[in-house]
Amino acid sequence: MGFTRPLFSRALALPLAGVLVVGALTAFSAPRAVADTKAPTPVSSEALPTVQVDGVVWTQTVIGHTVYAGGSFAQTQVAGARPSWPKTPRSNLLAYDVDTGELIPGFAPVVNGQVLGLAASPDGSRLYAVGDFTSVNGASRSRIVALDPATGAVIPSFAPVLNTTAIAVAAKGSRVYVGGGFTSVSGATRSRAAAFDLNGNVLPWAPQPAGGVVRAIVVSPDSSKAVIGGSFTSTNGQTAPGRGMAAVDTGAGRSLPWAAGKVIHNGGVVNGPTWTDTGDASSAIYSLSTLGNIVYATGQATSTSWQDANLEGMVAMRWTDGSIQWLEDCHGDTYSSVPFDDAVYVASHSHNCSTLGSFGEMTSDAHRAIGFSQSATQTLQHNTQQGPGSYQDFFGMPAPSLVDFYPTFLVGTYTGAYQAAWSVTQGAGYLLYGGEFQQVNGARQTGLVRFKGYPDTSTGVVEVPTPTPTPTATATPTPGTSTPPAAGSRPKRVGTPDAIALGPSKVAVRWSAPKGATADKVSGYVVTAYKGSKSVKRVSVGRTARLATLSGLSRSTTYRIGVAAKNGNGAGTTSSLDTVKTRASGPNVSPTKKPSKVTKPASSAKTTSIRVRWKGAGASGALPVSKYQVRVVLRGKTVKVVQVDDRLRAKLMANLKRHTSYSVSVRAGNWAGWGSWSTSRSSRTR
Repeated sequence: MGFTRPLFSRALALPLAGVLVVGALTAFSAPRAVADTKAPTPVSSEALPTVQVDGVVWTQTVIGHTVYAGGSFAQTQVAGARPSWPKTPRSNLLAYDVDTGELIPGFAPVVNGQVLGLAASPDGSRLYAVGDFTSVNGASRSRIVALDPATGAVIPSFAPVLNTTAIAVAAKGSRVYVGGGFTSVSGATRSRAAAFDLNGNVLPWAPQPAGGVVRAIVVSPDSSKAVIGGSFTSTNGQTAPGRGMAAVDTGAGRSLPWAAGKVIHNGGVVNGPTWTDTGDASSAIYSLSTLGNIVYATGQATSTSWQDANLEGMVAMRWTDGSIQWLEDCHGDTYSSVPFDDAVYVASHSHNCSTLGSFGEMTSDAHRAIGFSQSATQTLQHNTQQGPGSYQDFFGMPAPSLVDFYPTFLVGTYTGAYQAAWSVTQGAGYLLYGGEFQQVNGARQTGLVRFKGYPDTSTGVVEVPTPTPTPTATATPTPGTSTPPAAGSRPKRVGTPDAIALGPSKVAVRWSAPKGATADKVSGYVVTAYKGSKSVKRVSVGRTARLATLSGLSRSTTYRIGVAAKNGNGAGTTSSLDTVKTRASGPNVSPTKKPSKVTKPASSAKTTSIRVRWKGAGASGALPVSKYQVRVVLRGKTVKVVQVDDRLRAKLMANLKRHTSYSVSVRAGNWAGWGSWSTSRSSRTR
């Protein structure tokens, strides 16, 4: 059970006490077979230093390598700072560098109320913020604003007027979708959900959620439908589906079939106070996120009746019809989720995941950040907390597995809700949590923290897989008879590349092929360096290349690097640009040379853990070491791999078996990839 995020003030009303009753499970049509038993590679639990805030962070979004964080706060400090250390003012909205965690000084808009939702425009040229503010940088803005993400300046052409708080915002194509508690936008009647064009004009989209607020909105990849989530009790007059979650078209907002809505019903209060415009109900679909063909919804339930809500965990659903791919029913409200690498991570206060064969009831605290596989790997066990006043039993439904990601958070005091992390997002290879926590892994860190992802691929390129529940059959071309690209057709856009300085005059850049590369007959790539808006260096490489170097550059100079795929009809649109700064001095190093082999580590064992210690790896002629992995092997099988920051030289490998001999080893990684594993050290737990 959990707490409701405040909508209109810093204070939080305490929630109604209560739990859920076992209910019958109906309208479930997803297959019960296990989809995939391969365990995901978890993000490192090592917390990275990040700018701190003196309040709470409700929301974050990423544009390039810049993270924007909104919430209720007035001051920031450097990572790990004590309360008495110097402070930098920020009014409910800030930006920081995703790679360093440091506050960006040039972005400092003045927002006179808390920011509850953020979204970037698809081209990264705008940052949309919603909340309960009425003024931004001295300009009148009623609960929604569009900002220049570089300067924080208000974009004057976008100025809708909402009559009360907005909580959710999503930008797709040329539309901006907004949800909250409002009933009027720019003089037009809208029931807690509305859409605008890029000039702030109200669009016809007008679904009718009633009885609660809209907390979350996601739009399908083809822009044909949207899913809304919140505490509302009906949508367009329907309650199943339509209670707490509904799928609607993006034209007028008409209801669409959504199978999960007949199984999950989080919304409103049945045996408690009714929802009003000055507060929120006690149960809701608290957040929505999406990746490829899948929508993820998280649940909050604090009511006194199981009819009010039946999910505190997360459900994965297919965009096609809302059918359930899997469900995790860990006890403890789940406030936010994000797919990242090959897992899905949540911000929650999960205190019992026994139905997934994991940890039982935690009496003293809870896990504030955990992760799950993106695929179903098992089926749910019976919920043992059954009977009146208990949780629903989802026995037999497909379920994911937990991944080995258990950072510890110290709860905050700002909202009075005894919570820690409220939101999670990802960008540029990092997992990003926001909230009101005061410590992470025992070290002072308030409100914001980063964790580094590390998929181990042969190319070093991080690619997020797209879940595809039902593969679509396609014709197999006959070798040597591939259809050439249509006349005038050029390749699709390459994703944002990853550039790094090799020295004072040279940079390296890598990328992945655009979708449809084979059909578009990609014949090569053009890599361009820009200084300001001027192209200063360009190289062409073959169709199989995913790495290029640019030489003859100026020292200590910032460049922007883009990549475009080409075919017989010419080059396609250049990718979004990555920024890199050449070094001030020193030799140019190799972009493909990996770190040297780590020397044999030392170890010391306890009953269920082994502490591994090692010396730093060499990187002569290569890019610096940026990470280490520690591996535990039992009888030739790897049982645990954990990544740590390059500054560390020790790691405690916990949750091992007693009286058991393990082998431990370490390897170093840099931008080029992972070096060889060290010679193993044998260590036996007590």
